[in-house]
Amino acid sequence: MTSLSLLSRFKGALVGAVLGDCIGAYFEFEWAPSIEKEKIVNLVNKIEAESKKDKKKKVWEFTDDTAMTRSVARSLIAHPDFSSVDMAKKFTEEYHKEPDRGYGNAVITIFEKLKASDYKDIYKPASEQFDGQGSYGNGGAMRISPAPLLAQREEDNDKITKIELTDKITRLTHTHRDAINGAVMQSLAINLALKCHEEVDIDNFVDTLKSDMAKVEEKSRSKLPKPDTEDGAEVEEFPYCKVLETVREYAKQEQKPDMKDINDNLGTEISALKSVPAALFSFLRASKYGDDFKDRNPFERTMMLSISLGGDTDTIATMAGAIAGACYGINVIPESWQTCCEGVSDAIEFAEELHKLQGK
Repeated sequence: MTSLSLLSRFKGALVGAVLGDCIGAYFEFEWAPSIEKEKIVNLVNKIEAESKKDKKKKVWEFTDDTAMTRSVARSLIAHPDFSSVDMAKKFTEEYHKEPDRGYGNAVITIFEKLKASDYKDIYKPASEQFDGQGSYGNGGAMRISPAPLLAQREEDNDKITKIELTDKITRLTHTHRDAINGAVMQSLAINLALKCHEEVDIDNFVDTLKSDMAKVEEKSRSKLPKPDTEDGAEVEEFPYCKVLETVREYAKQEQKPDMKDINDNLGTEISALKSVPAALFSFLRASKYGDDFKDRNPFERTMMLSISLGGDTDTIATMAGAIAGACYGINVIPESWQTCCEGVSDAIEFAEELHKLQGK
């Protein structure tokens, strides 16, 4: 893996995200504690068989996850130093062009308000939602993959950092502390995956991520509103640092983890705090253990494991696919999967354009 080019990893990250969305969407509404191995294997076999057809090949369509990721990529390529107005416009224009991609009502409301205000006070509509608390959903994390790719430039100069960039992108639609920090953790995980060598060191990966997230969560204690709780219980001040230890435990467990335990303790919901950790677990677990998918490579295992968790399968697989793709590169991603999923060629083009910006 040490010989992998950065371009291969960029392509892997964006293509992995698209594939996770397209394939994961098939199971999105199966909110069981887990999805049977056979169902996932059968779907993958179907995709691989379809890829051999010259005509009438089924194309698996992407959802709002990829639609918004595409807008992030396009905006960052056009404005590498970030333009909040341009990105907001691209989100809104993409939605109005294809409104049936599965957008949630909350984000649609934001788009309408942004357009109606002619994109003035760009962060106001999101900050007003949910009684001023903002959305705690995973919409920021699901679309963030282009940001850590662009922000690789920070290591050589004083360009905008990946944490700052992730924060600005996320707050266009999600202002809750957990949503922003979830997107940041996803961005940091992709950044770490871009630097992985040979085998993934689970302890080192988690330790590094936890160290960075401790700083992020410490800062957010004073700058972001804390969520309300219905029962008045004390709010966990470092929720992502806490859950990272659970991710580590399940990722390293010699026996296959119980899927119900994963659902209960990591979550597979639409909230960032209850989905980003599941995506990270899928990547780390699949890097070392085959479990139900022993005959597949680590990228494929990551994707199939993330979907098997059930719940918000398209978004969790999108996030897991981006991390795994950044780690393993484009060449391990089955060509059959790529040819049957919508948006792959564009993802490759975006990766190439983001890579060109590294020297600028």
